[in-house]
Parts: sequence; structure tokens; C-alpha cells
Amino acid sequence: MNHIAAIHVIKGQLRLTVDDYRALLQQLTGKDSSKDMTDTELLRVRAHLSQLAEKMGVSKPRPLPTHQQHKPGETTRTGYGRFGTFKIASPKERKVWAMWHDLGAKGKLDNPSGNALNAWVKRQTGVDQMRFCSDAQMNGLIESLKLWAGRETPPAEHHTGKKEI
Repeated sequence: MNHIAAIHVIKGQLRLTVDDYRALLQQLTGKDSSKDMTDTELLRVRAHLSQLAEKMGVSKPRPLPTHQQHKPGETTRTGYGRFGTFKIASPKERKVWAMWHDLGAKGKLDNPSGNALNAWVKRQTGVDQMRFCSDAQMNGLIESLKLWAGRETPPAEHHTGKKEI
């Protein structure tokens, strides 16, 4: 678990100055840099900052990470992002991303960006983003990408992602 990254995210949410942050680290662990801390010290700092963020209302209560193994395909874990928490991509979402990237690497896409993928997903499913797709829709996307990858030139309905020859 990358406690240092989580600590810095929470530090940003709390808007701590560098001096206040280092003083807090010194008080909690006797060290003024997170890079010098053990995992136990990092977890202590992370827990303390999380409690402060919850009390100040800048973050919702969430359990600290445990070292439990997750079942394959489980997508209930969350991470920390710039705008709060986000769901970690499911295996099918990662597969679609990988297939999309592969199509881009093979030159079958003009634009292999995330925005282009979202536009394609919207055309295929009517859903704004892949994370909102049902399991059946995800299966359809994967099958469409398999067909697209096997073709020499994509069909006309894939025109905006098609690379002109």
C-alpha cells in the first residue's frame, strides 16, 4: 500500500503548509519526512490525517486499508483521486482499455485517448462512460473490439476512431 501518496492527498485536502506538515510528522513520529518512515509510522500518520480530514469535513469516513486478499474480479475497492474517491477499474474495464490501446498501437485509431474511448463507448452502448456499463454491455464492447482488431479496416460505424489510409 502506498501510504505516502495517500498522506500527500490528505495533506492537500487539509491545505497544510509545508512547515505545519513537517511539524505534525515530527510530533507523531520524530521524523520530518515521510520518506524516512517505516510502514507502521506511515500508517499512524495516515490514520491521524484521515481523522483530521473527517473532523474538518473535507473527507468522508473510510476504513484504512487492510492486508486482506481481494477475490479475483472484485471491484469494491476505492482509491484516492483529486476529486475524492474513485472505483478501481474492473477486469473487463481494464481489458477494454488494453484492447483500445492495442488498436491505437496498431494504427487502427486516429485518437487512442480516453475521451475517444468514452465517445466510442457512448456510441456503442448509449452510456456516457465505461464504468457505468452493465456486465452485458462490457461483454459487447469486448466482442466489438475483438472483431475490430481482427479486421483489416474497421467498418463505417467506427469512422471517428478509424485511421484513414
